[in-house]
Amino acid sequence: MSEYQYLVTDIEDGVGIIQLNHPEKRNALGWALHYELIHAFDSFAEDEDVAAVLLVGNEDFFCAGWSLDILQDTSDSERTRFVDLALKLMTTIYDYGKPTVAAVAGVAPGYGMDLANMCDITVASDNAAFGSSQAKYAMNGFYHGMLRKVGAQRARRMLFTGDPIDAQEAYRVGLVDELVPAGTVYEGGLRLAKHIAESGAELTTVLKQVALRAGNMGHVEATAYELRVTADLVQRGLFTRKLAEGLEHLRSGKSKATERLRS
Repeated sequence: MSEYQYLVTDIEDGVGIIQLNHPEKRNALGWALHYELIHAFDSFAEDEDVAAVLLVGNEDFFCAGWSLDILQDTSDSERTRFVDLALKLMTTIYDYGKPTVAAVAGVAPGYGMDLANMCDITVASDNAAFGSSQAKYAMNGFYHGMLRKVGAQRARRMLFTGDPIDAQEAYRVGLVDELVPAGTVYEGGLRLAKHIAESGAELTTVLKQVALRAGNMGHVEATAYELRVTADLVQRGLFTRKLAEGLEHLRSGKSKATERLRS
């Protein structure tokens, strides 16, 4: 694995792990951490051993957002370059070719929340809090990232006020998909990422493309597109192997389809 100043990276059971590691700044995103995150995501994108990526902070905090001191006493051109770099990071994650999971503990204000929203799924500790706090600094939060996970009213309320919501409310409105006890967010996020990665990179990359494209189509176009994807998948050796495994499970009285069904 590459050596980073502010990240710890690893691969475990098909999951590329990217852990923010700049505690002195509470993982706030300055120049270096932006560049390192882009590089880490890019390195896992082409790795056939990685089927999903986990983005996590630590058990006390995820990311404090932008490193605001960078924006103080700087020139307009430097601020524009910083914003352009932020755009590169956000689109890298938003359009990423493999499933991504954010694991959030503690306060995730402003750009910290936006970073989690760029990921496909967010797991949060029950001590987490989220807020589009840019409004409090005469900036705008990233509305589209909120909108794709919560309804328009809640997204606009958060955008306009900048006020935070706690983990339970974030779960209720859909900003968070799963809550885990405080102190277990790394374990919870990794568990979900491993469940996704069980399918292998060949399938997860196809499924991620479906998730990226189908939601932007009309219902007839989307149905036709997804069936074309199905037609491609059933011609692959991967399907043949998975089908044989599934039938073997059924013959033994088990079903892969319901193996993790919650009671």
